[in-house]
Amino acid sequence: MKTHPPIYSHNPHQAEAFPLLVLDVARQVCTPSNEGFRVLHWHEEIQFIFVRQGIIHARIYDEELDAGAGDCLFINRCVPHKTTEVVDCQYHSYIIPERMLSFFPGSLMEQEEVNALLYHPGFTFFLLRQDNPAHHLPLQKIRQMDDLYFTRKPPRHFHYRLNIALVTFWLEFICVLPSLPPAVEPKDHQRIQKLLTFIHHHYAQDLTVEQIAAAANISKTECLRCFRKYAGDSPYQYLIKYRLHISASLLKNTKTPVTVIATSVGFSSASSYIRYFRKYYGCTPKIYRQNAEQNNE
Repeated sequence: MKTHPPIYSHNPHQAEAFPLLVLDVARQVCTPSNEGFRVLHWHEEIQFIFVRQGIIHARIYDEELDAGAGDCLFINRCVPHKTTEVVDCQYHSYIIPERMLSFFPGSLMEQEEVNALLYHPGFTFFLLRQDNPAHHLPLQKIRQMDDLYFTRKPPRHFHYRLNIALVTFWLEFICVLPSLPPAVEPKDHQRIQKLLTFIHHHYAQDLTVEQIAAAANISKTECLRCFRKYAGDSPYQYLIKYRLHISASLLKNTKTPVTVIATSVGFSSASSYIRYFRKYYGCTPKIYRQNAEQNNE
């Protein structure tokens, strides 16, 4: 089975004994802190985004869609995606390792009900809609799971209950899926992942479009087309955004001076870095760090 290198570290906040990561995102503030949702990225785990309030906009490869309150968006493993808010909203993002659905390695359940879907190149995402009666049962199940996870007083046998709720939801989810498309992965999908991976590994360097294009053995023109189609940005714009997101994590989690962060992520000067940061985040790096420290108190 072909795998792609994950862009963000696997589940940094939960123990390996129960490897479920749940992100609570409200007004673009993520708890626990995670900058990944802001830029086009992917990971080895599957993801369910359950919208509690408002509307989110998602880009998945070159497709775009909106999900409203009560909807739930599934994104398959290793599928590039990003989300933004359309209307002031709150959503819960469940990052789920496939082994949590399989009961035990090598089981028939793993082969027939998990891997057959997760490793199908034509199955990239699926949206459960509140206004579709056929989707009401799986939506009811994820709402129950969500209520259980965020309850103020976890009941006895909490993790056992939660894992049963997860598997129950997965069963109802796969029951409403349509027939899968032919198992063919478009060349463009492979190309954009190679291009993004190259940037993620070399963002601190002074990259050219020609160097980025070479990572996927394509021309500069084809590279520009792929980025416009799948990222909605030019390669340079995406590079700048990725540098800013890496820097935001450093601002939150280290005491490294702003001037050092600026050069370590690839900016030619602190002034250039601060200008781009203010444009993207709406404040200076110093204010961003102060706000992060206050939120952690």
